[in-house]
Amino acid sequence: MGTKLKIWKQGQFYQKLGKKIIDLPYQVNQGPSDHQIKIGGFTVQPDKDGNFLDRNYSEDELDAIHTYGVTRLVIDLYENLFEKPLKWIWQQNGSDEPLTIRIRNNDINARYLKDQKCIELDYYGPYKNWTYNCRTVDLVAHETGHAILDSILPFLNEGNAETKGLSEAFCDLTAMFIVLSQYDLCEYVIEETRGDLKLNSILTLFAAGHGFSKGPNKESRSALNDIKYNRNEWSPYHYSQVIVGLLYDLFCEKFNKNERRVNDDAENLYQIGQVWIAGITNTFMECGADSNLNDFGRKLLRCFSNEMGFIEKHLKKRKIF
Repeated sequence: MGTKLKIWKQGQFYQKLGKKIIDLPYQVNQGPSDHQIKIGGFTVQPDKDGNFLDRNYSEDELDAIHTYGVTRLVIDLYENLFEKPLKWIWQQNGSDEPLTIRIRNNDINARYLKDQKCIELDYYGPYKNWTYNCRTVDLVAHETGHAILDSILPFLNEGNAETKGLSEAFCDLTAMFIVLSQYDLCEYVIEETRGDLKLNSILTLFAAGHGFSKGPNKESRSALNDIKYNRNEWSPYHYSQVIVGLLYDLFCEKFNKNERRVNDDAENLYQIGQVWIAGITNTFMECGADSNLNDFGRKLLRCFSNEMGFIEKHLKKRKIF
């Protein structure tokens, strides 16, 4: 028996996209919750059909439903890639405690807290103009990515600036993966960019509406960047931007090459996206405790061995090689 839920397509700052219904192929409990995740402080009840659609839900309850749904999409994406269930790092020691997602602390944070077994998605801003981290799909996906990465490669979250940079890159890429794994969002990317992926879109902008340094309603980071590797930066976010920018450049080149199997750009974006997601995920899974950006580049070449020429070109352009 499956469960239907309603989620934002992309979030609070993309209201023109609105919401959509997702259909999960399993039962979801009140909360919403399951054996892996629960929304802290909520006991939202399903409707008469066992879905989270038709009851007179409050705004807070709708946020809980949305946050649960997006988190589940991320988990399901990686479980399908790994072909096995995920266990949180504390569950690997025998605990059955799920990951708790807190969405209503009045603060600015969006973060994964391993010691508290939770993701914290706060809200902030002036009255009547609150910004809710939980309503931004890529923020939810990013923090869920941290919890997933911690369960399989915990040393990336705990290493030096470059390994932490790889961790941050994995999580920003997770937000991109969520777009590419939904055909309707691929259609919107093509519509938004007219097929030119070198224009900003929901695929390239991370945390739209949360970027304080660039003025109101700006993004925090973008995959469209020319940032080059500098070993003296000592900032995980510098290194993550280098990797995300590099990988997005490679994706654009794959999209634009004469390897299209279909005439429809949205279908092409979706198909190439699935191959790219699998290859990038496999590259991360090969990382070790002391991996740096150069190591990552060499692993990338192995995972995409039939495209070594143009990958090496981009690695050199970014000063990684």
